Amino acid sequence: MVQHPVGQGGLFSGALNAGSRPVRWVYDCGSNQCDALAREIVGVAESGDVDLLFLSHLDSDHVRGVDQLLSSTKVREVILPYLNETMLLITIARDSERGALSGAFVEAAGDLAGWFGDRGVETVTFVNGGDGDEGGGDGPILPGEPGGDRDGDVRAKWSIQPVDIGSRLVASENVSGETSERRARQQQVRPGAAIQMVSPGALLNWVLIPYVHTPPARLITAFEAALEAEFGSPLDTKAIVLAAKDHAVRDRLRGCYDALWLDHNLISMTLYCGPWKPEQFDVSIGLVSSHYRGWHGAEPGGWILTGDAHLDRRRRRQRFLRFYRGHLPLTNIFMAPHHGSTHNHSDEVLGAMPNLRVGFAAAGPNNYGHPHDAVRDAVNAQPMAAFVQVSEALATRLVMDLAD
Repeated sequence: MVQHPVGQGGLFSGALNAGSRPVRWVYDCGSNQCDALAREIVGVAESGDVDLLFLSHLDSDHVRGVDQLLSSTKVREVILPYLNETMLLITIARDSERGALSGAFVEAAGDLAGWFGDRGVETVTFVNGGDGDEGGGDGPILPGEPGGDRDGDVRAKWSIQPVDIGSRLVASENVSGETSERRARQQQVRPGAAIQMVSPGALLNWVLIPYVHTPPARLITAFEAALEAEFGSPLDTKAIVLAAKDHAVRDRLRGCYDALWLDHNLISMTLYCGPWKPEQFDVSIGLVSSHYRGWHGAEPGGWILTGDAHLDRRRRRQRFLRFYRGHLPLTNIFMAPHHGSTHNHSDEVLGAMPNLRVGFAAAGPNNYGHPHDAVRDAVNAQPMAAFVQVSEALATRLVMDLAD
């Protein structure tokens, strides 16, 4: 598993080498340092097809490189936190306000299934979460027990059956027949759904567990009220998304955004990569490659990626801790959320990982002071952990290799 040095953004890749071909996954693909991002995408693409692309959220510094990745290699399935038209509008408004909105994202927002399908993606899966009052599930749903005959090819499988989405999320009513043939299939999974690694006769002790905490309903309602005041009633969010290619429409969206002071990311999907039952692996952790290791020994081998999760907020943090309560003790590497911002940090979360060896921030040149010294100091204060900044410099590439 590798956290790539792309600067102020994020690009992680992992591979489970078993059978005739590995199962490969990627988490986020964006950065404000475009040269470093392009360099690392080339390396990821040259390693082969990607089975699963997880996007924590749709801010530009997390998705700016998706188009390049999709044009460079086959990506079979894209996994997103559940999005409706209102959430897409919030993202468009926020990135437009920051001057970070890309034309590719505006195009994709108008028809996610068509945009991804045109780039070879077979399936788009939306992971449901709970709002500020409901949480995001009581824990991962993992039927069965790891074990069995591991011979044969390994594949990734959802632990519960996804539900097909019949409606075309956001898509124009005038989609041509030619375009529809290239549309990605859309499906959604409920909170707690995880991806298990299976062979013909075995469940492997390795899982990918996403967790989504969506915004409180009251904030969504307030934003929709601002939209209605600006664009008229009855509110047609689908039409506004489709019209967002117009600069004047985006200016009006910025006004709705500013009126609510939506300074923080309201939705972000975290991902645990690791064993689902306690096991000791031969683990090597290092910079550039695991051969330049800063740590080597028998370890559980888990890695948690957080995107821009708001772990500073008590209720969100408590639900995060409850959801991952069985897997935080198995975690060796933890991503400090939002590039190491104190506004997303929690000492309580760090304390829930007794086997933490590395806490890192994906941060390049920025105007926010990321990573903040308080986050760096909090990680270094853990009994066996060290802080690492993965910047745009090649020497900061963070690698963990495991063998059983």
